[in-house]
Amino acid sequence: MLKKFLFVLILCLAWISNAEALNFTKKTEHVSLNLTPEYQTLSPDTKALTVIAEINIAPNWHIYWDNPGDTGDPTTLIFYDSPYYTKTKAVHTAPKKSVFNDIITTYIYRQKLYHKITFELNDLSQENDLTFTAVLSYMVCREECLPETIKINMKLPVKGEAEKNQSYLDKLLKAESTFPLPLETSFKLKNETLILDISESIVKTCKNPEFVSIYPKKNILADLPKTSITKSGKLKITFDKGEAPKDIKGVLLCARHSYNIMPKATNNAPLSPVAPKGFFYYILTAFIAGLILNLMPCVLPILSLKALYLAAHKEKASVLSALTYLSGVLSSFLVLSGILYGLRGYGTELGWGFQLQSPAFNIFLMLLFFLIFLNLTDKLQIPDRFADRLSKIAGNKSFLTGFFAVIVACPCTGPFMGAALGYAMNEPPLTYFAVFLSLGFGYALPYVLIEAFPAFFLKFIPKPGHWMITLKHILSIPIALTCLWLFWITAHQLHPSSHTKDILWETYTPQKVEQALNNNEAVFIDFTAKWCLVCLLNDKTALATETFKNLAKEKHIRLYKADWTNHSKEIADALKSYGRNSIPLYVYYKKGLREPTRLPQILTTDILVKSLD
Repeated sequence: MLKKFLFVLILCLAWISNAEALNFTKKTEHVSLNLTPEYQTLSPDTKALTVIAEINIAPNWHIYWDNPGDTGDPTTLIFYDSPYYTKTKAVHTAPKKSVFNDIITTYIYRQKLYHKITFELNDLSQENDLTFTAVLSYMVCREECLPETIKINMKLPVKGEAEKNQSYLDKLLKAESTFPLPLETSFKLKNETLILDISESIVKTCKNPEFVSIYPKKNILADLPKTSITKSGKLKITFDKGEAPKDIKGVLLCARHSYNIMPKATNNAPLSPVAPKGFFYYILTAFIAGLILNLMPCVLPILSLKALYLAAHKEKASVLSALTYLSGVLSSFLVLSGILYGLRGYGTELGWGFQLQSPAFNIFLMLLFFLIFLNLTDKLQIPDRFADRLSKIAGNKSFLTGFFAVIVACPCTGPFMGAALGYAMNEPPLTYFAVFLSLGFGYALPYVLIEAFPAFFLKFIPKPGHWMITLKHILSIPIALTCLWLFWITAHQLHPSSHTKDILWETYTPQKVEQALNNNEAVFIDFTAKWCLVCLLNDKTALATETFKNLAKEKHIRLYKADWTNHSKEIADALKSYGRNSIPLYVYYKKGLREPTRLPQILTTDILVKSLD
């Protein structure tokens, strides 16, 4: 008697519990769709709603994933648009790989799968209820295949207070256990080869890894991509010609688990912005960038010293001296690029101008330039022996002049230079160093020509006289400005500010950018540093203007400043994700889009207006 009573009591409790639950179900002969909302009653103040969609499949039947593989049609679950809600996030169960007769590979679901969809709700104060309409389209197969569609309406009342749905939590826990784990990664696509930079621990624990893009094959006769592991531990995915996807959205299938592959928060650049242009294009680009680098303000102090020396010692100019200067420039480029390459191999990401991120190095440079300034203005009587040594470093010893000129030129990045270096950083060693050498040749060429053909160029320089003293004092001005600049940089490095002065700008973090993009906001990122003179010039002439500020306010653009004055791995990784390792870099995301626009390295208000419009 007692057992019967307990059994009846359990049934009653189960009935009462289910009475509190809210589910919406519709089915066909082979498939059923069940929607379980987070709330069974909404309030006018409810800001978001998550819905779990459970799809059940009859025994011995299956349906297909987003990318069905060699055959089949993708399964889609869509919700009709509404002025009262916007879909913001969605994730669904990872598929299983199925191989038929070792020939046909498909990605399918058997028995059950789940979708989790999150909606942002708009003002419901004037509504009595809110209706969601979902449509599930699929092809269900056994030996034969049947295309089917299920359409279902989910109506939720709007009352004074929101009320949780009792069955939602149980469905959520079951669904979460089937979802792929989120995995953000940087990537590179060259021709039809995709490289995913995934951590070593994940690669080791993922047995039989296979990357599957969410996009179906373009050519039905094409082979599916092949996944392998490179010597450096990265995942390499090789596509048939013309089959490369437009982005890296997809899943990484492992033997016992899976990952949902997403680009890093700031790695939403188009997959192949540089690769199709090829090796020779970037060799030429680097050479032109080197030529332009001579016009950058941070190069002027060193070249002015060399010019002063040549004006006083025309007879010293020779082909040998020119080649010695060239070798100094190329050696310096090789040393710096070698340091960058070596540290990258140990997982440390540094960028062009990295040495100026060191306060100690900047103090050394500042003291050196200050001594040179005092000597040029006749305020410091340097002993003859030391003066001779300094003179040789400044001019007579062309190798050291060339080597030192590159060290100081590093904070400058002119037009074309960022793209060339970004290309090089992702290439094999021979290509990598070839790009840097081409940059060095371009940088050295103007002065090499002057020294190699002095009869032509130096005939425009007057005979020695009092004008040389005047020129000497004039050339002390950029030296003095360089000292002040280095002092200013060092002060900011030793006492960094954790916030930006302009209230329109926010301090950059990948999380902030990702949140803004998830909210469908427009985003502008300024990668800058106190030691980057081009950055400071762009800031004063373009970014700090009222034109840009008014445009940002008008278009509701979120402005983020990524300050790289001191080394930051977070910013270095962000630069790498955009195919760069140098600054300035300006990135703009239009409202509602995740494909960024990279602006030119030299900015004007006209360029900003055109790009942001």
